Amino acid sequence: MTRMSLRSSGLLDAPPRGALLLQASRCASAFAQAGKIPRMISEHDRQVLAGLPVWNPAGDIVAQRRAWEELAKVYNRDLPTIGDLQKNVELRAGLRADVAVPKGAGPHPVVIYLHGGGWAFGSPTSFRKLGMQFAEAGYLTVILGYRLAPEHPFPAALDDVMFAVGWAAENARRWNGDGARIAIGGDSAGANLALSAITARAPQSRAGVRAALLFYGAFDLAATAERNRAHAGLQEQLSTYVAGDTALFGDPRVSPLKAVPPNLPPCFIVGAGDDAWCLADSLSLAQALSAVGSPYELHVMEGIPHGFMQMSTLDAWRAATRLLWEFMARNM
Repeated sequence: MTRMSLRSSGLLDAPPRGALLLQASRCASAFAQAGKIPRMISEHDRQVLAGLPVWNPAGDIVAQRRAWEELAKVYNRDLPTIGDLQKNVELRAGLRADVAVPKGAGPHPVVIYLHGGGWAFGSPTSFRKLGMQFAEAGYLTVILGYRLAPEHPFPAALDDVMFAVGWAAENARRWNGDGARIAIGGDSAGANLALSAITARAPQSRAGVRAALLFYGAFDLAATAERNRAHAGLQEQLSTYVAGDTALFGDPRVSPLKAVPPNLPPCFIVGAGDDAWCLADSLSLAQALSAVGSPYELHVMEGIPHGFMQMSTLDAWRAATRLLWEFMARNM
């Protein structure tokens, strides 16, 4: 099934199923050509956003790391109530994760969550609330602390993610999880890694991955760099991930839009309408999935900024989260 929606005060109804693929492809193409979504936003969300600090990465990676960890405190207040949070669990030497355990006996479907942060900052701690929200909804959640650039440039983070998929399949039962029902997801750079992990795996080796959850990801790094030439902070992130070798932007493991195969797990794609950094990549991914006949949903939240899935007081967050839980219930 392919479904697209554009949210302002309400969601557009999905067209009849027989028309979905063609309409979705045309709609994604039109969005991509336009380059942005009209800025329609509820008054409530306008007020909430006015009261939140603006994230505008600047300076070198050390400065960006410091600024993000400070800002993340705002996004991690009022943590959800869950069964348990096992911190700093070792998956292998040099790779750790927080494991958020739902209430109840299980068996719980599993989410591997990959934080954003330009492949260079962020952590399970600074994305704790977002990860715990999956556990609150009943999903055993592995919030992965993958290795970061510049200390560990590509392909270190992707190698960690690929390992984590197999580890979760084998170890989920330790927390009453069902390792045969896995979703992999992330935001921004984390969405890039999630998509790269499933496109890079052989079809038979991704059989246990039932869904991909892709929040405002960067999926074509050359295109992202071109769109954001004036943004020095983002250029620093992109270059740092590949240790300055921007020729790697053409590698499908770095830019998974370069080679989208058929028969991927269903993809839940969320775009932020006021996101000059990554919105175009979400729209282009929908086009690419349509072209190979892979199922997906694309939902664009109008007038909302990059990073909004950490802003849980927004109407747009509530709408996107409701759609997310519905998608996961159908596919997990």
